[in-house]
Amino acid sequence: MKTNDLLHGFRVLDERPCEDDGGTMITMRHEKTGARLIWMPNDQENKLFSITFRTVPWDDTGVFHILEHSVLCGSDRYPVREPFLELMKSSMNTFLNAMTFPDKTMYPVSSRNSADFMNLVRVYLDAVFHPAIYTNPNIFRQEGWHIELREKGAEPVYKGVVFNEMKGALSGVHRRLSHEQNRLLFPDSPYRFISGGDPAAIPDLTYEDFLQTHRVNYHPSNAYIYLDGDLEPDPVLALLDETMSAFGRGEGSPEIPMQRKIESSRRQISYELPAGQSPEMQAHATVGKVLADWTEREKLMALDVLASVLADTNESPLKRALLDTGLCRDVALLVDAGSLQNTGLLGFFNTEAEHVDTLLQKARSVAERLAEEGLDREDLSAAIDNLEFREREAEEPAGLIRNINILNAWLYGGDPMTYLKCDEVFASLRARLGTDYYERLLREWLVDESGTAVVTALPDPEYGTRQAEEESRRCRERAGEMGEDVLIEQNGALDAWQQTPDTPEQLAAIPKLPISEVAAEPQPMETESGFLGEVPILRHPARQKGIVSMSLYFSADDLAGEELTDLSILSEILGELPTQERSVWELQRRLKAVFGSWAFSVAAFGSKEEPGACRTFFTAQTKLLSRHLGEALPLLAEVLTRTRLDDAGVLREQLLQMDELGRQAVITAGHSCAMRRCAAPLSAEGTVGELTGGFTQWKRIHALAEQPEEALPEVMARMGALLKKLCVRSRLTVSVTAHGEEDVSGILALLPEGERPERDRFSALLRMEKAQAIRIPAPISYSACALRVPCDGTWKVAASILSLEYLWNEVRVRGGAYGAGARVTGTGELAYYSYRDPSPYASLQIDRKAADFLRGYAEEAPGLEQYIISTIAKSEPLLSDSARGAAADGLWFRGRTLEKRREERRRILATSREDLTALCDALGEPGYWCIVGPETAIEAARKEDPAVESL
Repeated sequence: MKTNDLLHGFRVLDERPCEDDGGTMITMRHEKTGARLIWMPNDQENKLFSITFRTVPWDDTGVFHILEHSVLCGSDRYPVREPFLELMKSSMNTFLNAMTFPDKTMYPVSSRNSADFMNLVRVYLDAVFHPAIYTNPNIFRQEGWHIELREKGAEPVYKGVVFNEMKGALSGVHRRLSHEQNRLLFPDSPYRFISGGDPAAIPDLTYEDFLQTHRVNYHPSNAYIYLDGDLEPDPVLALLDETMSAFGRGEGSPEIPMQRKIESSRRQISYELPAGQSPEMQAHATVGKVLADWTEREKLMALDVLASVLADTNESPLKRALLDTGLCRDVALLVDAGSLQNTGLLGFFNTEAEHVDTLLQKARSVAERLAEEGLDREDLSAAIDNLEFREREAEEPAGLIRNINILNAWLYGGDPMTYLKCDEVFASLRARLGTDYYERLLREWLVDESGTAVVTALPDPEYGTRQAEEESRRCRERAGEMGEDVLIEQNGALDAWQQTPDTPEQLAAIPKLPISEVAAEPQPMETESGFLGEVPILRHPARQKGIVSMSLYFSADDLAGEELTDLSILSEILGELPTQERSVWELQRRLKAVFGSWAFSVAAFGSKEEPGACRTFFTAQTKLLSRHLGEALPLLAEVLTRTRLDDAGVLREQLLQMDELGRQAVITAGHSCAMRRCAAPLSAEGTVGELTGGFTQWKRIHALAEQPEEALPEVMARMGALLKKLCVRSRLTVSVTAHGEEDVSGILALLPEGERPERDRFSALLRMEKAQAIRIPAPISYSACALRVPCDGTWKVAASILSLEYLWNEVRVRGGAYGAGARVTGTGELAYYSYRDPSPYASLQIDRKAADFLRGYAEEAPGLEQYIISTIAKSEPLLSDSARGAAADGLWFRGRTLEKRREERRRILATSREDLTALCDALGEPGYWCIVGPETAIEAARKEDPAVESL
């Protein structure tokens, strides 16, 4: 292949080595339509195809988000209701999704298997260019919005998958602040609109405008096609040419205009505060500014470095100065990149509206002083080192990450290589340490007041009620305009379409991978176990040279419940406390210079053979360049053995920040919270998960944050005693993932011997009510329920069937939730969940009928083979070196030997109709269930089940 060759209608424009990424970039253009294409051939087994369209919104209706969902609901060649769902059932894909960005929509698919890869490409190409939306308006109503009304006189309500998704997405105050910032910073640009859609505006989108938007934007002339991996390009290019040659040249999406610098502006918004919570110190504010366009990659990276130096930790100079005012509890500084024009944001969290100006002036004065005195060069150098590690580390899905990086320039007419090259950029960033470059950037960002936008979010206990009333009013008005007869007819047509199964002939059109393509053996997870003296060590091979992932596991099996929770709290702030040798500032500088990443946590590993017990560890997980290993070991030991826990003010500050972050996590990811609650009484691993990362942990954080400072030294003493007890050689297991055999034996001499744990299993179970509810200030809900099952590989196949054949249709399609599914845990629980769900209690009733559905399905078991394939695919995701090492550690601690994994693979492959029928008797009533949602959802559940316990 050489420049100017014509291959299946594609002209080769350029071929260049991409040395930083270890591959080659081949650029092509489709002669007839002008479609752009890049192929990145490399030795990666995973093959990625992606087609992206520039999609520039002109309002808040979320039309491109709704299109993203809708084009995957049937097409000319694949006339089933949801080809996307059929591919999820039957493919060995390693990635299958679509994403809406502020100015583009991506459709990426990938697979390790060549035949499967081509199947995915065929279906996605037909979906984007020939969707069924033109002949079936029910797709628009299901995925976008419709008014639910099935009988005259009933109360009309808005429903729709995207509608409910965005109600959930905009429940978090941080997401709303970000959107309001964009409205002020980009008043003349499409970036002022919410590309995902504002629920207040989504119902303004008409079916006709929806179709016209597709006609204009989903055209080959507006396409950016990307191929990655060890693949044969000819079949893909031939298929692309065949598909796109029916089109001529199109106009494509309009260019995005550059936003001129704005006059400084301000806006106040409201957000919902939970009933009964004090509004004191509950305001949040962000200060935004447009800082760079896409051409200024080096500047964007330098701004990232600045943000890290100034506000990464509580002791960073800008953050420390602002926290010391006592006028806010947390501060953030970040760069929002990936668009034509990119912004910097300074955030003040948990403050009062009247403090915002004072905080802003303080930030400017501190920035002016730092710029005048000069930023610490060692801090800057350490931040550059850390950023370079993150840029170079091979994370998965690597092909998709490359694709997104390429689009950061390609979409705007730039050199696609811009965001792949980094050698020259980092050399320049280091060279600029000898100049005033960083000080000038600091003045531009934080001292210069021009072009800034300030958004303040004020707490309001009545906000949610007003929003619900306003939505109901708009819905009634729209229903009156459309007429009850029309709405009843539309709902009837939607119900009929949703309830009509695809015919065997339609389903046969979807290309399916034969089960013969599935390997009988599970993918190897190589672990070489041995000893460093008396300390167990696990070694795992890595593909990427020069990077080491090292984890230290300290047994915590003899800790009690509250001790584990306190240990998990300490884990989140370790590394942000001083040691006996260094201040936090000095420690953070050294950590950034030596480690690419570091994290501390509590981990639990149970088994289905013994669910009432688990191995529990305090873990230190690190990634670093191998050349830094000698420096890393004493630094890590310093954090683990010499951290100072003697400043109650520091702990209180951290607790207040963790309290707010935990509150927002429950609001925006309530299904995770609910699932942990339901799993906790069923296994020891579930109990540890709830104690160390669930609602129980957050309640402990909240209680500690509300204590007076003088009560915290006792807590700190307990935490210090835990650290001293655990971080010893006698409790240690070391894990290393590296390309060669790295010597980590030096860690042993740096840790005291200590005492072995009193027991080698944690075996407590939390007790709780079977029906629970957690109230959140949000208009949308989440649900979960769980029960114990006699788990084996067959249950994983059953969970796939229930997720994609039953819950998808009943909870997502008909119920309007954004997501729903079932999963089997490693300790033998079957858990159901719903996500951004308008009717959580109704979803729980659907969960309770799962046995009836599975029994009926098993009578004929249509497509059972495809579920076997997809179950195996889900068990073998793409993993980076570090993730593969961590997964192998988990298998080792759980006792999941290769033979046990082989037996599970055999059970999955041999799953039969009779096996599924046999499972149904064990699929009884869910043992525990939990709703996370607004008071209206909880009250609806309590009417049906008065035993619901509110938390």
